Amino acid sequence: MRLIAFIEFAAVIIGIIAMIAGHYLAIPKALHFGVFMAGAGFALGGLEAVVTQRMCFRASDDAYDAYAGAPAFIVGVMALLVGAGLIASAYLLDGGQWHATVNYLTRRPAPGLIAAGLSLIGIGTLLMLNPLQRTGVLWTLLVRVPRSLVGIVLIAGGLAGIGLGVWEWFEPRAFDDFVRKLPRKL
Repeated sequence: MRLIAFIEFAAVIIGIIAMIAGHYLAIPKALHFGVFMAGAGFALGGLEAVVTQRMCFRASDDAYDAYAGAPAFIVGVMALLVGAGLIASAYLLDGGQWHATVNYLTRRPAPGLIAAGLSLIGIGTLLMLNPLQRTGVLWTLLVRVPRSLVGIVLIAGGLAGIGLGVWEWFEPRAFDDFVRKLPRKL
């Protein structure tokens, strides 16, 4: 097993165990530590994938060779985003600012909309790629075309999420009016 993959897996597993123990044993610092460790494992995996252009969390050097390059970079950026979010959550929990931050993001959801939009674009792009280079009429009709259609829908949803986030960031009153009127229009 690769050492970096072992460290990534160990950090995430230690984080999950610490979160469970902190929750059930009512030890808040263990919960915060667990969230941080899981985030550090994901962030390390994301950094590895972005730097090496190879998939993260792979046990051997020759695993997932077909996904090297752009797919690995996209997965790495998404893992880095998740890891950074978990690390930030750990610091907010430890500093007692979690509820204030959640309340603020409930009122002003622009950062969450933009992050969700970027994640949807990444997932949609991954669905549209064909790293295994399979061909054939049946494979194309039954797998590639439906996957590509779902990918296009996810990319469009991601772009819409980013657009809504930018709109909310620069024109919060107009965005609030839109959200308030949306249930009546539906």
